[in-house]
Amino acid sequence: MTEWGVVTVIVALVGLIAAVAAPMVKLNGTLTRLTTQMDSFVAGLEAFKLRYKEQLRDLNDTDQKLCERIDDHEHRITVLETTADEERGH
Repeated sequence: MTEWGVVTVIVALVGLIAAVAAPMVKLNGTLTRLTTQMDSFVAGLEAFKLRYKEQLRDLNDTDQKLCERIDDHEHRITVLETTADEERGH
């Protein structure tokens, strides 16, 4: 092989390495950005889950209080109706 043949092979190898390395570097940068965005997304999702659980607990407490008030009102209405029926009967 002549000197120019060796130079041609070296230039071809350098070109091949450059052709493969450039997309790999871009892909690595893209993967790094994607990983950062996913970490941010997961952190936001965890914060959302915590807020959701707190709101659900608050709504459950409010619902329980309202149910207790309704039960109390039903009892009071029953007592009033019974008293009114007794007064009409006498």
